[in-house]
Amino acid sequence: MTKQFIDMRISSQSADDANTSVIPAFPGILIGDIGIQTTGVLPENLGDIRVNLNGYAKISGLDGGETLTIRVFRDLTTSILVTSFLNVNLTTYTFGFSAVDFPPEIVAGQGQIRYTATIDSTSNATLGAANFSGLAAAGTTTEL
Repeated sequence: MTKQFIDMRISSQSADDANTSVIPAFPGILIGDIGIQTTGVLPENLGDIRVNLNGYAKISGLDGGETLTIRVFRDLTTSILVTSFLNVNLTTYTFGFSAVDFPPEIVAGQGQIRYTATIDSTSNATLGAANFSGLAAAGTTTEL
């Protein structure tokens, strides 16, 4: 099958620490929202789409003992990633994350796949710079 680059999207919540927001408890605060376009994917590749998702969030105002959790969702409902960090003694931390998704053909055939990333905290930590991005490709090969 033909290999295809499908789409690449970036969502920048903030590029610096000038704008900060208190991170609430679950469901948290949105740190990224992207729509990966799947129109134009060859019909034979619809079942072979791979999406690579990456991001980071810089957290400050930590005092120890709080838990920070990043969640990534497909189409607001399907959980792709849930990862937590228990802070022991840091006051500032940059939390990086990476996830992959193999969306079902029925989802990919709709023309766009929406991915969102959120962060929540068990304290009054604040969110500084944050970024979320996704890259999608399709197709397989049997050649060596």
